[in-house]
Amino acid sequence: MPDAITLKEDVTLKHQPNLGEEVADVEVEAGTELQVLQEWEHHYLVKDDEGKLFNVQKDLADPA
Repeated sequence: MPDAITLKEDVTLKHQPNLGEEVADVEVEAGTELQVLQEWEHHYLVKDDEGKLFNVQKDLADPA
């Protein structure tokens, strides 16, 4: 599992700040590096610099 990934293209990711709160669309630019917390077959669970958690498809990311 890589420590971080870099996004290949601009993407809109879903973020839910806390359970019960509304899910928000977050625009993330190509080249953004995200810390990898977990890896699955087709996705990574990542965290940005603000602590927001996202699921990112592996085909959208290059290991950093």
